[in-house]
Amino acid sequence: MFVKDKQKIHVRMFFELMGWPKEALNEHLKKIVDRLRKNVKVFEEHYAEPEKIGEKMFTSHVEFEAEIKNLRDLFVITLSFGPSVVEIIDPPEVIITADELQDILADVSAKVSAMDKDIKVLAARLKQANDVLKKLKIVPKKPKEAENEKIEETPNFTIKK
Repeated sequence: MFVKDKQKIHVRMFFELMGWPKEALNEHLKKIVDRLRKNVKVFEEHYAEPEKIGEKMFTSHVEFEAEIKNLRDLFVITLSFGPSVVEIIDPPEVIITADELQDILADVSAKVSAMDKDIKVLAARLKQANDVLKKLKIVPKKPKEAENEKIEETPNFTIKK
């Protein structure tokens, strides 16, 4: 094993969300932690009270400590869940073999390739949607025009006559 004396990795993680309604934020954060519990030992969870950051938007976060069985799993969790902060508490030193690093890099490469594919698919769908809007003579508002209006009350487009 690559961690000295086959120790598990003790980490502190911080996940944050922004959205609305405010009641949904901590519910969603709890779902993230529950999904993580399937593969790691989670302890000392602390959920923040959602804070208002705009007319309708809120932000919240969860901070917790976890025990993860190896460095590869730590990389997979970080890539899959995107925590804001990952602090390695213990061990203070990690020793890794070339084979283990190669496996981790293969996981990272696969995740990046999958994300690249998803981005290309979304870009193609956005182009298709924009083409349909143009045919229907629905034109997106200019950025300054959209900024000056309330998001919840006014859609971000106008119908061309």
